[in-house]
Amino acid sequence: METPLDHLAERVGCICFPGDAMCACPDHEQVLRAYAYVEEPSLPPMNMDQRAWCIAQIESVEGHSADGHEPPTDRDLASRVLEAWADFARDKGLL
Repeated sequence: METPLDHLAERVGCICFPGDAMCACPDHEQVLRAYAYVEEPSLPPMNMDQRAWCIAQIESVEGHSADGHEPPTDRDLASRVLEAWADFARDKGLL
């Protein structure tokens, strides 16, 4: 299922293993990692749809809420999505 961030993946590629053609991250995760960790990402500011998708991802994880965090920077928003996903994976015993 395509997300509002997927089309930006070709601009960033894998930042976990630069130069690695075998990245395991889906496109939207590559983009989130670029927003969260790259000092000067070659990405445009997130639009309303992308920010709404990120907020929905955060709020889909029990114990996480975007309330009181608006308007976060793109970096903060991407980091919060990745943190929520990591907490979800830990709760399920995947990490």
